[in-house]
Amino acid sequence: MARRIPDLGWARAGLRLKVSATLFACAVASLGIGTVVATQFGERALQTEMADKVTRALQADMHDFERLLDRAMYDLTTLSETAAMQDVLIADGIGEIARSLRMVRTRYREFGAFVVTDDTGTVIAAEGADTAPGDSFTFDQLGRSLEGLPMVGQFDAHPELADDSFLFSVPIRAEYDPLTVIGVLSGVIDMSQLQAQLARIQIVDEAQGAERALLLCDGEGRLIYRTPDPAADAIVGRLMDAAVKAGAAQPVARGGDLVTAADMPRGSAFDHLDLRMVAGVTEQAVFGSIDQLKRNLALTTALIALVMLVLGRFGARSLTNPITAMSAAMNRLSQHSRDDDRVPEVDGLIAPAILTRKDEIGVLARSFRRLISQLAEARQRLIEQSEAEIAQRAIQLDAALNNMSLGLCMFGPDGKLVVHNHRFEEIYGLSAEALQPGMAIGELLDVIRGAGHDPDGEDLDFVSVLARRDGNRVTRSHLATTGDGRSVSISCVPMPTGGWVATFEDVTQRKYDEARIEHMAHHDALTDLPNRLLFSRRIEETIASSARGREHAVFYLDLDHFKSVNDLHGHPIGDALLRQVGARLQGCLRPTGVVARFGGDEFAIVESDISSGEEARKLAERIIEEISRPFEIDGHLVVVGTSIGIALYPGDGGDAETLVKAADMALYRAKADGRNGFRFFEQEMDSSMQRRRLLERDLRLALKNDELEVFYQPIVNIGTSRVSCFEALLRWTHPERGAVSPAEFIPLAEEIGLIGEIGHWVLERACEAASGWPEHVRIAVNLSPAQFRAHSLVDQVARALERTGLAPHRLELEITESILLRQTDLVLTILKQLRAMGVRVSMDDFGTGYSSLGYLRSFPFDKIKIDRSFIRDVEKGGDALSIVRAITGLGASLGMTTTAEGVETIEQLSRLRSEGCDEVQGFYYSPAVRLEAVQALLDGIGAVPQPGSKVPTALSA
Repeated sequence: MARRIPDLGWARAGLRLKVSATLFACAVASLGIGTVVATQFGERALQTEMADKVTRALQADMHDFERLLDRAMYDLTTLSETAAMQDVLIADGIGEIARSLRMVRTRYREFGAFVVTDDTGTVIAAEGADTAPGDSFTFDQLGRSLEGLPMVGQFDAHPELADDSFLFSVPIRAEYDPLTVIGVLSGVIDMSQLQAQLARIQIVDEAQGAERALLLCDGEGRLIYRTPDPAADAIVGRLMDAAVKAGAAQPVARGGDLVTAADMPRGSAFDHLDLRMVAGVTEQAVFGSIDQLKRNLALTTALIALVMLVLGRFGARSLTNPITAMSAAMNRLSQHSRDDDRVPEVDGLIAPAILTRKDEIGVLARSFRRLISQLAEARQRLIEQSEAEIAQRAIQLDAALNNMSLGLCMFGPDGKLVVHNHRFEEIYGLSAEALQPGMAIGELLDVIRGAGHDPDGEDLDFVSVLARRDGNRVTRSHLATTGDGRSVSISCVPMPTGGWVATFEDVTQRKYDEARIEHMAHHDALTDLPNRLLFSRRIEETIASSARGREHAVFYLDLDHFKSVNDLHGHPIGDALLRQVGARLQGCLRPTGVVARFGGDEFAIVESDISSGEEARKLAERIIEEISRPFEIDGHLVVVGTSIGIALYPGDGGDAETLVKAADMALYRAKADGRNGFRFFEQEMDSSMQRRRLLERDLRLALKNDELEVFYQPIVNIGTSRVSCFEALLRWTHPERGAVSPAEFIPLAEEIGLIGEIGHWVLERACEAASGWPEHVRIAVNLSPAQFRAHSLVDQVARALERTGLAPHRLELEITESILLRQTDLVLTILKQLRAMGVRVSMDDFGTGYSSLGYLRSFPFDKIKIDRSFIRDVEKGGDALSIVRAITGLGASLGMTTTAEGVETIEQLSRLRSEGCDEVQGFYYSPAVRLEAVQALLDGIGAVPQPGSKVPTALSA
């Protein structure tokens, strides 16, 4: 039912009133805003202008005041240089001095008093001051003037001369020598003249008075001048409060004064007086014209608003009538009953007279008619466009659903299937027609069962929770297993409108990858054995699950000579060896035993529930036997051994870390005892290991702190009885332990990997030392097997020779048979490169190894050194003499020099000479000495002495 159209008369009257009120309000607002803006900006502009004007004027006045003081100082300085002042100082009588000062005061009227003092501060004469000749002054200003500097004191600083005044002091210089100060002239400024000049200062172009005042004060707040007019007492009082706070000119809040200040210019000769000039102007004197302007603008605004109200009343009548008619037409149109798709009829709603009007109202009416027609057409186009967009979005949604990597099912609030995608069908192997919208979740489960995926109990519990549709609407997850063994992750997310969206992801590969990563994190990549982390966990599990009183054994294994396998056959063979070793170790254990690889050639075993240590011993023997059997790898027969350390639970430790540590220490002892054996952990091993670790730390520090030294032992040619060579021997003097035996720290250096760096250091030092010896004297340096494994030995030797300038033939490198035993091909290649450079090569400790003769065939050594064990009993004859005779004969036939080590007696020397030995070395001539004692050996060891005579050595030189 259509609503009643309101009375058009009341509508017309209301519209007229609104138009009139609107015009009136606009006029008042515009004029009011204009008035406020004009007065505000006018007031600010006047404030700024007035502040700038007062500031500039006050600064100019301060400059004038500065010139006044400067003029006074200039006059006083001029007076000090006059002949009259000289007369004052040299006058004979007091009366004559007084007359001279009175004459001076008459001429310089700006001063109220004068005081003349000599160079000791004693008053000679005074005029106008309350002092008498003979008085003494010691103020600082007087001292500065005696130094030749004109000075002005602070205001009222010297009341003994004059109250409330400034005291000027200048030096009086001797006429015969301008650099000599013979006295000081002090003048007291006449404050009446000073205040009279300050009183003439105008503020804002007007004289000082009740609304304008001026102050002059110093930094301590002492008032020097104020506006003398009593009517200005009020503003002067306010200025006194603001004098200390005033800075640059600034307007104050309404109801206050405009206060500005000016200080003595920086760099002025009177800057130290800290004078400040403060000027104040009352608000009425500054802003009176603005208040009048505001009143005038307010009155004008009221008159204009009244006129606009009258004009708006007359203009609203002609405007509101046609607008009222348009409003009535729109009201009828809005109440017209019409079909949604039918274009509404505009004719008859608006009078033809309004449609045919030529003014804006007619234009509005015609535009309204066109708008209705366009609205219907646009509505139709919108419906068509919406239908096309809905179809397009349906296609896009279908494409998105069917290209998802996850399966998806959407269920409505009633638990019925709304939509699903192809990926869900692929995961469960369903046909496209198997699922239809509207299926209940139970029907969906039946379809899945029919495809061969029978849900288990956990799957059904998960579905039952979803089917309850209670108020507990949270995201739920579940991992299901399909009939073919795949893992499917299901996530159900509730929708705000009810129902839920379930996604299905095949995570079979991810689970496999996660399991693989977990396995790799706890197993050795090469052998697939447990690593250190998993091994420690297995020990803890064994301890936790074992009965009280049961024993367990932890074995720590290290392969002997594994490095040689890598160097000789290559790393692929070494890797294959490690895998076979792991397999053999597993074959030695019971099913409950665990084998782990810690890295490199280190393995570990835990065997649970052993009956006694004897069972652990038998297992260790079985392991050594198994590992010692040759390994056949890619056509190579590889032989290694193993050293084992054993720790027993609970005697040697109650946790995995302690047991492994104990087994490691036992392994170290087994290796030290000769390898290819085993040792049980003993408590003293812990302290031994601690000592070893301390020694290792100290050795590293010794190398860093240059505590190591190279000593030199002479090698004497038997034929010439002269030193032919020195052997470089490493020594270490510990700052606390004293001398450390090379037999103790050299093996340690080889074990911890420092021997390569130490050997290089010894080579450099020895070559550098030998470069300063006679040309016929050589230097012998021992090499470690580790230096050959580094593959940089040839380059190190070449650089040492090049840096020191030592001839290659003067360098002998000594190696032992153990080097050739492990890496024959590699060592021979390096030795041949060294020989090609011209370096001599010696075999040390000849005759103590297994294959000495074979090595002499494979490489032409320059020298063989007979081990000291054969020299010790050579004078007794027997086997020792036969061996020495054979070695010297062998060396002579092969063209190799033979050197006997450990010669300590003349009998040994004589026997070696008779057997044809070429060189000897030992304590008979000298022990190893420091570099500074080498020259004494070169000079002292001469011709071979006769039997029984004393041989000169470095100790006796």
